[in-house]
Amino acid sequence: MTELPVDVMEPMVAAPSPVIAEDLVMGKDCHIGRNVVIEKNVALGDRVVIGDGVFIGEGCRLGDGCRIGPKTVLREHTWIGKDVDIESGVVLGSDGFGFAQRADGTQFKIPQVGIVEVGNHCRIGARSTVDRATLGKTVVGDRAEIGSLVMVGHNVKIGPSCKLDHQCGVSGSTKIGEETQVGAQAGLVGHLKVGAKTKIEAGSGVTKTLPEGTHLKGLFPAMDPAGFQEQQELIQRLPEVVERLDRIEEKTAAAV
Repeated sequence: MTELPVDVMEPMVAAPSPVIAEDLVMGKDCHIGRNVVIEKNVALGDRVVIGDGVFIGEGCRLGDGCRIGPKTVLREHTWIGKDVDIESGVVLGSDGFGFAQRADGTQFKIPQVGIVEVGNHCRIGARSTVDRATLGKTVVGDRAEIGSLVMVGHNVKIGPSCKLDHQCGVSGSTKIGEETQVGAQAGLVGHLKVGAKTKIEAGSGVTKTLPEGTHLKGLFPAMDPAGFQEQQELIQRLPEVVERLDRIEEKTAAAV
C-alpha cells in the first residue's frame, strides 16, 4: 500500500468530550458516551449507560441499569426507573400540545410545566416521544413496552405491562389500564379511559371510553371484531345487492 505524504494526511482529531455539570450524582460502573450534555441537579444510578450525543436536562433522575441510546433527549425533570431501555432518538418530556382560544378566536399556548415519569423495566423504541404534563405527570407504568415512532401526549397515563406497537398515537389526558395492547398505527383521541386488558388492533381509531377487556378491530371508528366482520361481509355482497335492486326496479317500472 502506498503511504500518503505527511503533508496531505488528515490531522488527528480528539473525540468530543461530554459536557457535564459539576453537581452530577453518579452511581458505580456508569458509562457516558461522546458529546453528551448533562445539566445540573441530575442523578444517575449504578450501571447506567449513556450513548453518544444524549442530552439530559436539569433535574432528571435515572435508576440503576438504565440504557439510553444515542441522540436521545431527556428534557428537564424527567424521572426514569430501574432497568429501562430507551432506543436512539427518543424524546421524553417534550412540550405538551396544549392550546386555548381567546374570545377573538386567536390561540395561545398553555404552559406545560409538568414532568414525565417512566416506571421500572420499560422499553421505549426509537424516535418515540412522550410529552410532559400540563400539570402533574405523564406516566409510563412498570414493564410497559412502547414501539418505534409512537406519540404519547401530555398527561397520558399508561398502566403497567401495556404494549403500544409502532406508529400508534395516544392523545392528551387519556388513561390506559394495565396489560392493554394497542396495535400499530392505532389512534386514541384525548380524555378517554381504556379499561385494563383491552386489545386494540392495528389501524383502529378509538373515540370513546372502553370498559375492561374490550376487543376492537377496524379502521375509524373501531368496533368489536364481530361487528367489523359482519360489516366486511356486507361490503363484499354489495355488488350482488345492487344487481338485485336493479332487477327489482326494472320489474317495478315495467309493471307501472
